[in-house]
Amino acid sequence: MARKRKSNEIGDMEDLFSEEDSHKIRASLLEWYEDNKRDLPWRRSTNSVDERAYRVWVSEMMLQQTRVQTVIDYYNRWMRKWPTLEHLAQASLEEVNEMWAGLGYYRRARFLLEGAKMIVAGGSEFPNTVSTLRKVPGIGDYTAGAIVSIAFNEAVPAVDGNVVRVLARLKAISANPRDKITVKNLWKLAAQLVDPSRPGDFNQSLMELGAILCTPLNPSCASCPVSSQCCALYNSKNDESVMVTDYPKKVVKAKQRNDFSTVCVVEISGSQGISQQSQSDSRFLLVKRPDEGLLAGLWEFPSVTLDEEADLSTRRKLTDQLLKKSFRLNPPKNCSIISRELVGDFVHVFSHIRRKIYVELLALHLKGQMHDLFKEKEEKTMDWKLLDSKAVSRMGLTSAVRKVSSYDYFMVDIPSSFFGIPMSSGENGITEES
Repeated sequence: MARKRKSNEIGDMEDLFSEEDSHKIRASLLEWYEDNKRDLPWRRSTNSVDERAYRVWVSEMMLQQTRVQTVIDYYNRWMRKWPTLEHLAQASLEEVNEMWAGLGYYRRARFLLEGAKMIVAGGSEFPNTVSTLRKVPGIGDYTAGAIVSIAFNEAVPAVDGNVVRVLARLKAISANPRDKITVKNLWKLAAQLVDPSRPGDFNQSLMELGAILCTPLNPSCASCPVSSQCCALYNSKNDESVMVTDYPKKVVKAKQRNDFSTVCVVEISGSQGISQQSQSDSRFLLVKRPDEGLLAGLWEFPSVTLDEEADLSTRRKLTDQLLKKSFRLNPPKNCSIISRELVGDFVHVFSHIRRKIYVELLALHLKGQMHDLFKEKEEKTMDWKLLDSKAVSRMGLTSAVRKVSSYDYFMVDIPSSFFGIPMSSGENGITEES
């Protein structure tokens, strides 16, 4: 039976569950999990523990900051293309980014590829301890604990946001869940609870409870299998000023900074002009982002980040400087401007940036041939390429770039269903990686 606990005292957290409570919580959660667990593709049986570990790893990376329903389709497509670690290790970053397109937080995809190559280069045997897994790019304590407990049946904890919430309510912990001491003690509580005979199922039962019953705003306490051990529920029943949702403490998110960007969709024609209906001769200019930083290594239309909001004349001047310096596009010297129009703007939200993006269409007609541009391409300039609209539609593009692309105004050969994002002039926020 839960007992009333004080709040806001760090020392509170250091008294662990009693042995009796630990046994009751394990038994109740495992029984509930067997009857209520969701049928998710990464939970299905596999031929080997290494295959199981690979599947858990991919699913956990995809599930970071992403809803389960969104992940399922991506996961299934990923496994059809790269069913094993060895298959993934042979992929290119461009292929992986293409598969990941729209899922956001693109570093996760890069870490999966780098990790697969590292493991295969070391002998292909999947790391089976927390310490060895922590050496793999992108794998932290939680992901290592999930893989080791679920795939290799090792009795180690795995503490994600759902587990933090469940533990904080079970012990009525109201301290900041991101505080280092709080984190340490939550992991200590989780380690004490792990069922030694079924660690993977138990860790998943904690996560599942947090995902479907012990939710942030509307917990279903009446259906909870461990409500009798829940101190937060006990406190709420005995003090009208206390609510279960008071635990854990709400952390104020860092304020997003505002910035601005101008994007220029450059459509280039060679032997015939864009005024003709056929776009078979037209190519779109795409640029590869730097290998470090925001959206590293991904492809986009040429863009310039602005220090502050700027008028159309200033934005066009900066764009022209970029096109001349990086791509040798210098009208009227080597090309002529067929049309240039401001299409609209929208707001795109990254994890720590709120970016207003202005979109412009620039149609150019080269005075020479397409391949003349590549003759002048220098090694030190940014990586870029020219693609027709069908090739663009097959690329892995970020949500922001797909928003730009979904303007029917110019990308008429690309079906809007491919991009899957309605476009309008104004705000349409989608969160991507920081």
